[in-house]
Amino acid sequence: MDINCNAIKRKKERIVKELEGVNSLEKKFPQGELLCSKNGSRYKWYLKDQQGISYLPKSNRKIAETLALKKYYAYKKQELVSNLSACDAYLQKMLSKENKTEQLLSHPEYGRLLEKYFIPKQEELWKWQSENYERSDLHKENLVIKGTQGKMLRSKSEAIIDMMLYQNRIPFHYEEKLVLDGIIIYPDFVIRHPVTGNYYYWEHFGMMDEEDYLNHACSKIKRYCQNGIIPSVNLIMTYETKEHPLSVEKVDLIIHEYFGV
Repeated sequence: MDINCNAIKRKKERIVKELEGVNSLEKKFPQGELLCSKNGSRYKWYLKDQQGISYLPKSNRKIAETLALKKYYAYKKQELVSNLSACDAYLQKMLSKENKTEQLLSHPEYGRLLEKYFIPKQEELWKWQSENYERSDLHKENLVIKGTQGKMLRSKSEAIIDMMLYQNRIPFHYEEKLVLDGIIIYPDFVIRHPVTGNYYYWEHFGMMDEEDYLNHACSKIKRYCQNGIIPSVNLIMTYETKEHPLSVEKVDLIIHEYFGV
């Protein structure tokens, strides 16, 4: 996902939230519109409403202030709506373009031809990413989503993480065998920091609204902690439910926070 596109999406979220606030304020303002007419070096106030235009004396300053604020927010709303339309137009154009680029990187032949342009910058990390490693062979029938470099993934959310790590040239392995306390587990992603080479582990817990899955996730997190793999230190965790799917924006923020890209 293009960084500019993510920035526009975040801006759109801020605009929508601000619009909600303006719409809420609109209901509290009185009827009518304030008009300010210059008379010599001074201004006179007038109230324009359904009955026409009437003079508003200076003693009604509180009403004038409230109507001035109403006009400010009316103009503010126009600007926000215009900016929101511009964001939507940009995203519609860019998302169509990005879908094509992601499809190209996931293509078995185009992906192979483009591979060298997305490999980690450090040779040692590139070799690590390219080496053979022992992967999970559990429930292979669930590997139904195409990822980068010809790999198959288990969910669209994993595909988002896979694509964004790859596009940012961050070296990683998918479902690589890891032994903790004599027990074999398979982290969703084993990652090397693109600068320091330090190891990170990324677990995406995708069914947190299912009790058995939740209990298994908690046990897995406990095992990580008991072996020095600590959340927010070297263990990255993302979550989702049916009503709250993982977003591209969230993955983008996490990658920037942990790896500075």
